[in-house]
Amino acid sequence: MAFNLKTFLSIFISVCLVSSHFANRCLCSSSTFFVNGGGFTPALGTWYGDPNGAGSGGACGWADDVRLPPFSSMIAAGNANIFLQGKGCGECYQIKCSREPYCSGNPITVTITDECPGACNDVPFHFDLSGAAFGAMANPGQADNLRNLGQVDIQFQRVPCNYGRTNIAFKIDAGSNPNWFATRIEFAEGDGGLRSVEIAPAGTQEFVPMNNIWGAVWVANIDSSFRGPYSFRLTSPINAVALAINAVPMDYVPGQTYFSNVNF
Repeated sequence: MAFNLKTFLSIFISVCLVSSHFANRCLCSSSTFFVNGGGFTPALGTWYGDPNGAGSGGACGWADDVRLPPFSSMIAAGNANIFLQGKGCGECYQIKCSREPYCSGNPITVTITDECPGACNDVPFHFDLSGAAFGAMANPGQADNLRNLGQVDIQFQRVPCNYGRTNIAFKIDAGSNPNWFATRIEFAEGDGGLRSVEIAPAGTQEFVPMNNIWGAVWVANIDSSFRGPYSFRLTSPINAVALAINAVPMDYVPGQTYFSNVNF
């Protein structure tokens, strides 16, 4: 076949464009790249913990709360392109697998509650699911056989979080005191993540910015005049705003969870 420079250049440019597009997909934040309804993307799925276990909320700060509703063990740890240094905490994904005869092909919905570091970053997208969530992808009677594979090719897409009647909750950090207030924010619906959080003391709408120090933990340096009940203004990555008025009482107990009456 004769060499055709025009054809060669056309192929070369096409390959470069595809490679650039894939690289950009990997580097974009999930809030901008994974648009609802954008379709499924390939990834690798594994599982950890007990076969029917709940996994962990460790890197997001939610600890064993993942066992309880509304998470109900349907969670996953994400690699760097999913966890996003904690900014991915609370985001929701549909995940499915199609390997026969194990997988049902029906999508399940999981929340990102933890990080999958190290070798999980050998591929662009890796979800390390709880044992319960991994088994939920299986055909009836095939959950154990699917888990015995250890890993399986999956497909995923970003979806809105929906926790039914559960509103946004504030789990007070054990170290909170009159001069330093910290809370782990749970169950944000819609986009799932939070762009900013502000706190206001009793009887005022003068909100003070909080800092996201890790995972879903937000803190504010206050003083003894900054008294509860505390209200919060929460802004999602798509700029939706929720006002949780008097969500945390003046006599809050560190370690206790307080539910607001709002959600996105």
